[in-house]
Amino acid sequence: MDAPGWLSQHLAEVPSGEEWLGENERRVLASMHAERRRSDWRLGRWTAKAALSSWLGVSARRIEVLAGGDGAPEAWLDGAPAALSVSLSHRGGRALAAVADSPQIAGCDLELVERRSDAFVREWLARPEQRLISSCTGEQRALVANLIWAAKEAAAKVRREGLRLDIRRAVVSVDIDGQSEEWRPLQVNWGDGGGTTTGWWRAEPRWVMVVAGDPAPAVPRAI
Repeated sequence: MDAPGWLSQHLAEVPSGEEWLGENERRVLASMHAERRRSDWRLGRWTAKAALSSWLGVSARRIEVLAGGDGAPEAWLDGAPAALSVSLSHRGGRALAAVADSPQIAGCDLELVERRSDAFVREWLARPEQRLISSCTGEQRALVANLIWAAKEAAAKVRREGLRLDIRRAVVSVDIDGQSEEWRPLQVNWGDGGGTTTGWWRAEPRWVMVVAGDPAPAVPRAI
């Protein structure tokens, strides 16, 4: 299977104005009144449109990214559905988008590497994941906790169910030794015959990101 593409952008890279948005996107933005929500939405849409523009080799103005019936983002080109899968995530003034050609489905997530409470770990992570985190100390503990959470979210997006799934039953398998800024494999096992979602993770200073897919994707490539 071909490799999905990924692109990350920061808030400062989002163009001013609304000329880069399509008519339908502008209507969605107009329905939002909270400035933080508008800012996050613009960041996510710009990152997804920039990724799709490079992937397709067309102007971003020909592309719209609109929510499907299940809430997942869908790519439109010149007013018609594009034969692509697109996923996006934003956090702390930064966004990540993943793109894949159909029939592959892509899912991504981006997280700040920050402390997760013991209560969060007990509530949301499976026992094997809790044991992995308990073996970590300091900064590695924060990295692994956020990596596991990002993997669950990205895998849930691949299934186009997001957090409607009970991600507490999903178990992430990942090798955390020898961390670097290169993509490294992981798996999310859903248990009870739910199958396995395969993905890749990458750590950067203060950040961790995951790109997952179905069928199992090759190593993501930068757009």
